[in-house]
Amino acid sequence: MTHDEHHRALVRRLAAEVKPTRRLWTGAVRLGLWMALEVGVLAWVATHTSNDFVQKLKQPVYAIEVLFFVTAAVISAALALRSAIPGRALRASEAAVAAVLVIAGTLLVAAVEPMDATTPLGGFVRVGLPCAYGIGIFTALPLLLLWWMVRRGASMSGGLSGLLAGAAASFFSFAMLRLKCPTDEPLHILTWHLLPALVLIALSTLAGGTWLRFRSRVQSREPTR
Repeated sequence: MTHDEHHRALVRRLAAEVKPTRRLWTGAVRLGLWMALEVGVLAWVATHTSNDFVQKLKQPVYAIEVLFFVTAAVISAALALRSAIPGRALRASEAAVAAVLVIAGTLLVAAVEPMDATTPLGGFVRVGLPCAYGIGIFTALPLLLLWWMVRRGASMSGGLSGLLAGAAASFFSFAMLRLKCPTDEPLHILTWHLLPALVLIALSTLAGGTWLRFRSRVQSREPTR
């Protein structure tokens, strides 16, 4: 088979395997859908907690801390969706804003009151494990939705998309757990709220490198001789 014949055969095969796909919703619509899910989970949390978070939100430090993590989550979600659009560059300044908000929020947590290192280890773990589970539960659906929307696009860097999706879902979950959990002790929050969120982000990053990066669905075949 000559080069021209091989080229025509390859074009015919590729054209036969091309299938029409539905046009993706705009980034704003997809972000709105994700936020609607988060608001739904937040509404459930607000009605299933004994923590008087409404009264706590009157404290500026507490309110700003929660706002910082929510804002960082929304920015990360927008960047995750944008990362799946070929040719759309991610702005380092936006990622930097999200990182600064998370760092500032963490510093506010640590600055509220001195850490209590006198709690027996057994009690510390017994009280903290439900919060760690809560982070995982609150993160699951929003993270799966973001992953699905990223997979619908064509991310050229699956690890980055996984990191951003994990950060969006985990930081929003962190904010929700701050509203649900009555404990404001910094060591508890950093160990059982923030650390599990960071672990989930790391796992999402690693998994994204394998499953979120765009790969052509056209299977390669040996040329006919």
